[in-house]
Amino acid sequence: MATKYILAALAAVFLAAALWRLSRDGFKLAPSSRSWLLVALIFASVSGWLWWTETQR
Repeated sequence: MATKYILAALAAVFLAAALWRLSRDGFKLAPSSRSWLLVALIFASVSGWLWWTETQR
């Protein structure tokens, strides 16, 4: 399986974890929620970059 697919799936998992944590905290941005969101953003950014660079070849 290609890395871009794995990172996209992980980004979705971490985003779901962040949303779950946000809902448990009453939609207040706690440090744990920010951490989950940051990791999701990093994985999504790297996956997007991999998708973009592949289309440029």
